[in-house]
Amino acid sequence: MPKALPVHAIDQAVEMLGRVPLFQGLPRSDLERIARLSRLRQLGAGELVVREGDPGDKFYIVYSGAVEILKERPRGDHERLAVKQAGEAFGEMSLLTDAPRSASVRALEPAEVLAVSREDFDELLGGESLAVRLMRGLARSLRALDSRFAAREAVAAGAGELRNFSRVVQRGLIPRRVPQVDGYEVAAATVLDENGSGQVLWDMSLGSDGAPVLSVMDVKGTALPPAYLLALGRALLREVVSRTEFTTLLQRLNEAIAANMLEELDECIQVGLLRLGQQGVECSIGGEQHGLVVRASGTTEEIAAQGPPLGILPTFQYGTANLKLGPGDAVLLFSETDPRLVRGAGELVDERRQESAARLAMLLQAALSKADQAGLPEQDIAFVLVRKK
Repeated sequence: MPKALPVHAIDQAVEMLGRVPLFQGLPRSDLERIARLSRLRQLGAGELVVREGDPGDKFYIVYSGAVEILKERPRGDHERLAVKQAGEAFGEMSLLTDAPRSASVRALEPAEVLAVSREDFDELLGGESLAVRLMRGLARSLRALDSRFAAREAVAAGAGELRNFSRVVQRGLIPRRVPQVDGYEVAAATVLDENGSGQVLWDMSLGSDGAPVLSVMDVKGTALPPAYLLALGRALLREVVSRTEFTTLLQRLNEAIAANMLEELDECIQVGLLRLGQQGVECSIGGEQHGLVVRASGTTEEIAAQGPPLGILPTFQYGTANLKLGPGDAVLLFSETDPRLVRGAGELVDERRQESAARLAMLLQAALSKADQAGLPEQDIAFVLVRKK
């Protein structure tokens, strides 16, 4: 039965984690957090750790003893691919993808392994500081790979691994629950394409005056895994929102993002912000995101962007739109997507206005996930829906 790592063993586990390529470059504090999530499993000689073809949901480090990596042959016997000694890792890809185990692992002798589950790791990535540092290190690795190898296949393989990890980070960043706000119904959701790269999220913070501020972010560009910039953008927004008036919030966020972007990369972050006030909402959009007001009377109003995506023009001064809302008026804010989907979403909200906001979000999520059937492009989409009570 796996058990928590004893306190006296944390230092050794941290040292081992620091040698794993996936975690190289992380500060000791992050490695300690990962070590405290790990579970110690004791193995008898010949005992299987994982079986080829089984779902992969844990990453392992050999703590003591040795294990062998085995690949099943067509005739049913096994070929030994490698032997892992104390301090060596296996199964890292289980933190990145849902793919089944590509080989079996068996103890050669009495051994102990440290295990970190993907579920725990996803939860840990909810803290954007770790996500930013981890994605920054992985991005450096990809650039190094690009400079050392001319073969496109090698670069593509590295990029594919980072894309998978980007989706893992994205799952950790998206809030688990939708907040409750006095005077409003609030709902939010994401539609994640099976082949998406983890480029959208929604979030909520409290502004300098204590008012809720909802945000939708998406990343433009392919130089880095998108979740690196999502984690960076969310971390910076949470830092500046509590000390900045909403009228200048997008401007201050833009300055912070531009100052923290890696140089010579053609990437940017599109951000839409909604501040929920007593009489209505304030909206500020940087980029090609879409805002829509659906009035209780059945009319709709598009919300125009106030400037370019963030991270491009550090000194750009963004504006805000003030939208007075009456009972039953709703506001939709989408990440960049086809305008036809936004208009369709507005029609659905109007036609099904008797439904709760939470139910409407579920209906929208289901409809958006089938966009490809209408000939529209498949993509990751994030949206928030607020309705005045």
